[in-house]
Amino acid sequence: MIMVLAAVTARAADVRFVSPQNGSQAVGPVVLEVQTDALAVDRVEFLVDGVLVGVARQPPFRISHDFGTSLDSHRIVAHVRSNHFRNDDTAEVRTAALSASESISVDLVEIPLRLRSSEVVGPSDLEVRENGVVQAIRDVRADRPPGRFVFLIDRSLSMGGGRLAAALSAVDLALGMLRRDDTAQIVLFNHNVALPRDVEPGSSVSRMVGDVAPSGGTSLRDAVASLGGSRRTWAIVVTDGGDRNSELSEARALERISGASVVVDALVLGSTSPFLRMAARNTGGTVITSDRLGLGDRMRSLINDINSRYTLSYQSHGTAKGWRKVEVKARRRTLSITSARKEYFAE
Repeated sequence: MIMVLAAVTARAADVRFVSPQNGSQAVGPVVLEVQTDALAVDRVEFLVDGVLVGVARQPPFRISHDFGTSLDSHRIVAHVRSNHFRNDDTAEVRTAALSASESISVDLVEIPLRLRSSEVVGPSDLEVRENGVVQAIRDVRADRPPGRFVFLIDRSLSMGGGRLAAALSAVDLALGMLRRDDTAQIVLFNHNVALPRDVEPGSSVSRMVGDVAPSGGTSLRDAVASLGGSRRTWAIVVTDGGDRNSELSEARALERISGASVVVDALVLGSTSPFLRMAARNTGGTVITSDRLGLGDRMRSLINDINSRYTLSYQSHGTAKGWRKVEVKARRRTLSITSARKEYFAE
């Protein structure tokens, strides 16, 4: 009997970069991520300009690497080691060099998104244009990062009849839904705007400020515009929607809150404020109308929605200071964008 042994060549696994994309620019911390159909992956090694910068051992195969302020192009290689390190499949991208003028004007922008997709969403699935200029997407995260929550509660005379008490109870519910690494503050306002007061997630503002009675007028724009700081902030406004006492104009208030780090959401007990609609539109938030009895359920739905949002980040370049219009488009039919930030104000 003669036996013939045939050599079988193993099929090379497919490896592709999700981030960064070939020809994009890399400045500061950037997520390096690949997708592969290789089976039994042992680990994925990432090399930048021939130097090992990190290893990922389970999907999603990603690490973060800080490129600093270098203007140079970079060669990024991913080695997918699989089958007990017997197989080595690779992918490579090259980033584009930056000009000196671009290095001065690059800003990190984070865009809150609501997406519907049956598949994992990565940077290559979306396109971002800022004032018509295509931007290089750094990352798309399904996990909500830690943030600062500021609850701005209207305590004007029109919030009587149990409305203020219902608002404080809704904030208590929201505090119990925040995550361990979130921080929270409450701001009470009527015709005057109180200073922010720190509250612990899971605590009770009803006990903290329950003796406050509804009184006075309403300075809604001043209250919302009082938010400061550069940390990622969710501003949740509970109001009856009126504004009779603000010193700031609508345009000036919108400039102050429409930085890239603030998202404005509102629960309105009454007619919707045009100012709140514009503030939510600009920042990627939402405005929800409610009655006093339904306020708790509306707050619960809002916090659940915030906890499940995506965050897209990109390096802004090629656009001037001032108002910047942002357009996010899906690049595949099975992905839909239900809401996203429309613009922001760059100082």
